[in-house]
Amino acid sequence: MSQTKIKRYTAEKLQEVYSLSLPKAVEVLDRFGGDAHLIDKMMKRLVR
Repeated sequence: MSQTKIKRYTAEKLQEVYSLSLPKAVEVLDRFGGDAHLIDKMMKRLVR
């Protein structure tokens, strides 16, 4: 059985990577539970 560790974002890391305000970073964390894969996927769609 394969066990992979899910990469997680923190509010500070989201602010650095995507230039988000603190309230927006917290909102994204609450919505996606910090899952970096889901957050990256969503942010790629928004930044065009």
